[in-house]
Amino acid sequence: MAFKTRTWDDVLGLTEARSGNAFSSTEKTRVGHLINSAAKYIYEESRYWSRFLVLEPRLVERGYIAFTEDSFNVYGAGVEEVNGLYVTTGEEFNSHPVWKKVDEDYYIRRETHGEHNTWHLVQASSATAPTADKYFYSDGHGGSAPDESGWSVDDDGISPTPITQATSEIDEYIGHWDGAKWQGSDPMQMSAYLDQNGIRVTQPQDGLVYVAFKKTFTDVLGDGTGGTVADIPAEWAEYISYSAARAYRASQAQPDGYNPIALRDVENVLGQALIKVGKQGVYNTLANQFKTRYGMDVSIR
Repeated sequence: MAFKTRTWDDVLGLTEARSGNAFSSTEKTRVGHLINSAAKYIYEESRYWSRFLVLEPRLVERGYIAFTEDSFNVYGAGVEEVNGLYVTTGEEFNSHPVWKKVDEDYYIRRETHGEHNTWHLVQASSATAPTADKYFYSDGHGGSAPDESGWSVDDDGISPTPITQATSEIDEYIGHWDGAKWQGSDPMQMSAYLDQNGIRVTQPQDGLVYVAFKKTFTDVLGDGTGGTVADIPAEWAEYISYSAARAYRASQAQPDGYNPIALRDVENVLGQALIKVGKQGVYNTLANQFKTRYGMDVSIR
């Protein structure tokens, strides 16, 4: 699903219009910092922004779910057995890393066949076995890691081809289960708490779990150059432009302290964005799942 976005130029233009100024090059740099500050603020205001919500398998090791994990969630493949969580083995094959499906002998590794040196999804006796037993899918891609999509059916594969999605970094943990949630099963909801080492599960369990969380937002918004991202979440655009315009006008040090952009207007736009989260039903379908000793999750406004 592709979420709607607004362009950097669009948001910068709104900020100029609301501040009543045409920004110089130097001012655009400064306003860029204000826009990014506003984006970080609105991101933190709710854990239920749909574009940042993730439900994916993760590995519990030594009683902890790590915030980051070098793994891939493979799903949607016609060969059902290859779907699942693939975690790095720490080994190399053909001078590239290998990922292994948890508790099974399926691997994602870089294979050389004739003139082709591309990523394959295979079944093999080990991560470094010279030849795999079965070749299910290949991505025709020679990068440092497999593509998310673009796979082709190999000798032992069946259509459709898989999605190979790198697991996301956890920003806010929401909850986890001992099996796949909302896939026809009724897994047990489990509990955990945060400490300096990560997400500590309260049950003595290592192995595969399914975690719901808000993933990190690390983009630096800008015109698309210098590592910046020009696509801005559409649901944030109004708030970001209002907030940045107000902050810019405040920085101009009016003698009487007057700011033509009322704080009330900025807060109203923020409230409208948060209301949309509620209308999307995310709270009813996800947040209400988590009843803890502290009662219902009330972090959404």
